Amino acid sequence: MRTASTLALLVLCTGSAHPPQDGAPSRWLEDSVPRMSSAEAQFAHARRLKQRLADAPEAERGARRALAVEAYRAVRLFHPEARAAAVEAAFRAGEILRAAGADAGALEEFRWSAAHGEGTEFCARARLESGHLFRRARRWSEALEAYLAVAGDPSARAARRADAWSWAGTVWKAQGRADEARLAWQRVSDEAPDPLARIQAFDELALLLLEADDLEGAAGMLERCTNAFGARALEETEEGERVRNALLRMRIVDELPRAILRRADARAEKGSARKS
Repeated sequence: MRTASTLALLVLCTGSAHPPQDGAPSRWLEDSVPRMSSAEAQFAHARRLKQRLADAPEAERGARRALAVEAYRAVRLFHPEARAAAVEAAFRAGEILRAAGADAGALEEFRWSAAHGEGTEFCARARLESGHLFRRARRWSEALEAYLAVAGDPSARAARRADAWSWAGTVWKAQGRADEARLAWQRVSDEAPDPLARIQAFDELALLLLEADDLEGAAGMLERCTNAFGARALEETEEGERVRNALLRMRIVDELPRAILRRADARAEKGSARKS
């Protein structure tokens, strides 16, 4: 039976920004995670521990989360030859840590997954997750580096590249670099394979125009979007419903009428001031 001190050590190590490196597993890992005969079995063991987290009592959740993370780390430590399994395992460990708010530990796992995941889908996914962590921490240059690495990766799926361009636009806008943000979102609105990503990009482009007090330009961008997707929104299909909902959720749909009213009120007040 694992002692309380062992569990406490596991929690401390799991929250660390520097998880165990490749090579011989440390003794505490040997004691807490069983060595399976194959990487597949090792991964399956970690996945079972992760699935049990949802039903864990609150008092035990932290220790169980730590064990699940270390079980995923054990895939690369016990079976370093199984690169694909190790890359996904690092990504799954990062997901658990990110959900727990252990951003430093999550970032280490995502970075490991990206660094060793060339040729797998988890390389791009891990870079995107790293970008999200940097962005939330307002580490703009590092977030951009992660997003642009995905955007410029020809082996990444087109949808992930579009997602990366969209988030790069968000970072550029946060930095006050509206021109770069506009170019990124224009690329997404033109090229993204998912209509919802294109609609979101149109929304961002329209909002940029609105923030520049170009109400006519914003209205024109909204019209371009509805012209591009209006027919598809009328289809009685699952995709048609998704497109309809995306069009209705566009922020510009609410913000543009408010801006028009504010402009009308400002003109009315100006006219009244002149008359008086």
